[in-house]
Amino acid sequence: MRIILILIVIAAIFAVVQSQRHNCEWGGDGWFDCVIGKTVSEMPAPASKPEMSGSETPSETP
Repeated sequence: MRIILILIVIAAIFAVVQSQRHNCEWGGDGWFDCVIGKTVSEMPAPASKPEMSGSETPSETP
């Protein structure tokens, strides 16, 4: 019984997080398809990190 409850909670958290990431309207028509159906290629690319200069690179001393 605990395992089923844990799985339901995990699924609910997944749905909320993916809904926020994909900008889906909660409870709207096609909400489930919006949350589950979007792929990585449809998502915008994350902002690139600024390049570090030579003085900011971590040292590689053993």
